[in-house]
Amino acid sequence: LKLTFCLQLGANGAMYRFLVARFLVAIASHDFWPHYGGRREVTSLDGEWLFGFNASKDLDVLQDFDTTTPGLTPHGAAVPSSVDAVPPGILGRRGVAMYRRSFQQKGRARLQFMGCSFYCRVFVDGKEVGEHRAGGFVPWWLDLESPSPSEITRELFVLADNRFNRTTAPLHTGGDFWHYGGLVRSVLLHDLPDDPREAWVWRAHVIPKASEYSKGYPSGQVDINVTLTSNFSGPISCGIAFDDFKEEIFNVTAKDGKFSIQAIDVPRPRTWSNVDPQLTTVTVKTFGASVTERFGMRIWGVDDGHVTLNGEKIKLHGWNHHTQWLDTGASPTDEQLDTDMALLKEGRANFVRGAHYPQDQRWLDRLDMAGFAMWEETLGPGVSVEDMQDWSHFMKYQLQQVEEMLEASMNHPSIMVWAWFNEGPSNHQEACPAYAACARIAGRDPTRLLSWASNKQQDDKCLEYATAVSFNGYPAWYSDQHQLDAPARFWNQNVAWVRDHYPHKPFFISETGAGGLFEWDKNTTDAYWTLKYQQEVIDRDVDVALGNENVSGLTLWHFFDFKGNDGAQACGPCHYKPDTQPPLCAWYNMTGSCGRRPGGLNHKGVVDAYRRKKPSFESVKAKYGRNP
Repeated sequence: LKLTFCLQLGANGAMYRFLVARFLVAIASHDFWPHYGGRREVTSLDGEWLFGFNASKDLDVLQDFDTTTPGLTPHGAAVPSSVDAVPPGILGRRGVAMYRRSFQQKGRARLQFMGCSFYCRVFVDGKEVGEHRAGGFVPWWLDLESPSPSEITRELFVLADNRFNRTTAPLHTGGDFWHYGGLVRSVLLHDLPDDPREAWVWRAHVIPKASEYSKGYPSGQVDINVTLTSNFSGPISCGIAFDDFKEEIFNVTAKDGKFSIQAIDVPRPRTWSNVDPQLTTVTVKTFGASVTERFGMRIWGVDDGHVTLNGEKIKLHGWNHHTQWLDTGASPTDEQLDTDMALLKEGRANFVRGAHYPQDQRWLDRLDMAGFAMWEETLGPGVSVEDMQDWSHFMKYQLQQVEEMLEASMNHPSIMVWAWFNEGPSNHQEACPAYAACARIAGRDPTRLLSWASNKQQDDKCLEYATAVSFNGYPAWYSDQHQLDAPARFWNQNVAWVRDHYPHKPFFISETGAGGLFEWDKNTTDAYWTLKYQQEVIDRDVDVALGNENVSGLTLWHFFDFKGNDGAQACGPCHYKPDTQPPLCAWYNMTGSCGRRPGGLNHKGVVDAYRRKKPSFESVKAKYGRNP
């Protein structure tokens, strides 16, 4: 893939040399929670795989497929990586990526894909063993029966189709960002018990309980909801140990592979908060195999229409954040994640909205440790009413995606909001049952809020199914251009409307902002796209959000400049200054529709795509710093 990447870019100046060099850095690690131990072995399948790519638009990825066909995987590719990570202004390839590698299987096993985008079809020794259509950015798994003999070297072959297709990838409905494809996140191999009378712990979801004496404050007790590796029913002995404390044995009865233990006392409980994010571990063991989960003693709640953390009202402010970089696509390295976290901290943020898909678990781990509030949502920009009424296909996979997102992320204390359908058709009453169905699933978690980012605002007809109201809007950018009083007028009117109609629900500004070209920093006037005008608009958005007590939280759009969708690449890249790294643009095509996403990028970041700061970063940092 590295060679293919170089050939695809060609020798075209500083941008290409810079991105190729960045691509050759270490791939993302697989060190994320939960951790496993005891009799269970978990093997990372990350690393170098054999690779091939079929760019034919006519390839039917659902047809009978012979993995032994010569020439399918002639190259090498790093896993995880994004197969279509090329510079802005250039279309990444769309087609079917083919991956092949060998692995050792010892008895029954579970293959876990942390992200296979968009559509994924999996073969072992040439036989199809499973597929996934519920979105390319959510973790999922499939089980493998014990081979004969019980320990054997097997071949794993994966098809990852990154073409937009309603049948195979119904949840990839578009949106204003590049949908990256391939094995974009880690692949893990889990041992499973061979004895059908045994069932190991798969996940142990920890739900902090609220105190009866202090509203919204954690009591020091938790409920633990355990999912086993099979549908085992019957009595089972379970060991539970918090942190380094002694294990306690519970004799429980499992039903259909699940059991719950209620109101367990946590020894010396420590509260997780935004200013002191204390984290706790719990190890749950059955039949000698364990899972160790990390969680925080915290409760997100509501008091008189304001969001609370552990019973105290909190003002949240930060940015929307795609888990993307230009060179690594949707497969950022640990170094890149650390860079973004350091910048968010420097910017005095305490709130991140994960746009627009389930998040990389490595990123959520970092947010937990830093004490951030986090909004996690399912993939879904561009959803139509027709999609929401298609219960046999689209909604089937949408609800599966909600379930998989919650299974993967439930224990992250940073997550404050579960969300779905960014800018969906919530102004249509017939769409509301779909919003309600998602809320029924996510509502099983009583410690968090439920919402969606609505650009329908006061025309939204489905808000009864949200526990927090969230609006997107761009006053003085998309509307009322150069009217710098527009942000205060627009947002104060919407806040008042929500307070009047939904007085017991917190209000979030989930998107607002303005664009600014990094190179347009010398303008003395505040022309559209200048950094001067960007700062003027964003300053006013921030001022109204921080100044209005009925705004519980703000996430500016966006933290960094990022690659736009397929259509945004039509006008080509900017003209780059020679021998400049990171690259700088000398000229943008601003004619006609090309002026909407200059050079193929969305430029609403307060840092550019290479994380160089714009003036708006320092301005917002100062304002956020005065409102800790």
